[in-house]
Amino acid sequence: MRPDSPARAPRITAWLIAALCTAACAGEPQTLKALLRQMDGLTDPVAKTAAVDRYLAARTNPVVEQNSRLIFFVRDDATGRTPRVVGDFNAWAMTPQGYDAVAGTPVRIAGTPWSYLEGSAFANARLEYTFLFDNEAATDPRNPRTVRTFTGPRSEIRMPFFASHPEVDGPVPAQSGRVTEHAVASRTLTATRRVWTYVPAGYDASQELYPTVYFLDGGNYTDWMAAPAVLDRLIAAKRIPAVIAVFVEPAHRQEEYSRNPAWRAFVAAELVPYVDSRLRTFPAPDQRVIFGSSLGAYGALDLAVEHPEVFGLCAAIAPPAQAATLIANQAQGQRAVTGVRFFVLGATYDTDVKGARTLRTALEEARANVVYEEVPEGHAAETFRGHIGDALKVLVPAPPPT
Repeated sequence: MRPDSPARAPRITAWLIAALCTAACAGEPQTLKALLRQMDGLTDPVAKTAAVDRYLAARTNPVVEQNSRLIFFVRDDATGRTPRVVGDFNAWAMTPQGYDAVAGTPVRIAGTPWSYLEGSAFANARLEYTFLFDNEAATDPRNPRTVRTFTGPRSEIRMPFFASHPEVDGPVPAQSGRVTEHAVASRTLTATRRVWTYVPAGYDASQELYPTVYFLDGGNYTDWMAAPAVLDRLIAAKRIPAVIAVFVEPAHRQEEYSRNPAWRAFVAAELVPYVDSRLRTFPAPDQRVIFGSSLGAYGALDLAVEHPEVFGLCAAIAPPAQAATLIANQAQGQRAVTGVRFFVLGATYDTDVKGARTLRTALEEARANVVYEEVPEGHAAETFRGHIGDALKVLVPAPPPT
């Protein structure tokens, strides 16, 4: 035996093990179709369950095939219940006829505690979903991605070509802006409203004037959606200029965002002067944005329509169906389109995406200055905050690099 033989033996053994593993793995199913074909050749429930377990051992939910096909695997819970899977990909079980109580019901893999549900989505989509056990919702234990929502946690899907939002997922900048809470008394509302102001990093050391962005549903944006941190990242990356932001909280959303004269007067005639007198804002309508999402988008559009001399820039994110009537059916709407620049964002998987599309049509028919974008996401807080930058890049673009 040559002197180097003992040293070669471990390498030969490792090579043989790798080859045997490769051969074994090659025989394992790699697709749902192949898995189900393997199931047809097995009769023992224990062996069938073990085969599914092996298939799923290196996979998380949902399994994505061909970049757009979704496959959710669900296992019965301890009491034998099988959940339905509902989310953006199947319109949250909503149909033109109403709620479908069986939508999202998975197909049983016979002889096992496993079931599966097939769906599809755009290859660049971001979606949310949940497991439904009767009336109880739960996140998917096989999906490590979860997001907070106003109705509780949901599981998240990021499809293979989804482009993450650096203003949401990116690193925290070295310097951040400052948020201050105010209690603003209103004569027209005969009440006090909570308002937060954000000034960007470097504000105290400068003497410049800043564009201002007014966010409706201010508490949600400052706290839940962490909009100040989003602005910090956008400004640090020079995707938008440094801005002042004002976050205003309603007392009764449904009432105050629905063409309420007292609310309009508070924002346009009381809050804006209050902010302009205390911060170095650029006090001109073409430097002042009113920003809203969902019903807040209707409220933002209403303020721009009624007070274009105050708000010359308007961002409507996932607006409701009735938003277009503010333009098409109101004389003020027809006048406002000549002086306001609009950004409208629709979410393809929003069950009410028609609201954004009809608003775009109404604005285009009125020859308004409007930019429309539609993203493959649902009606969700993560969608709203993930596209703050898209709106502001259009409405208050950063100056070109020198």
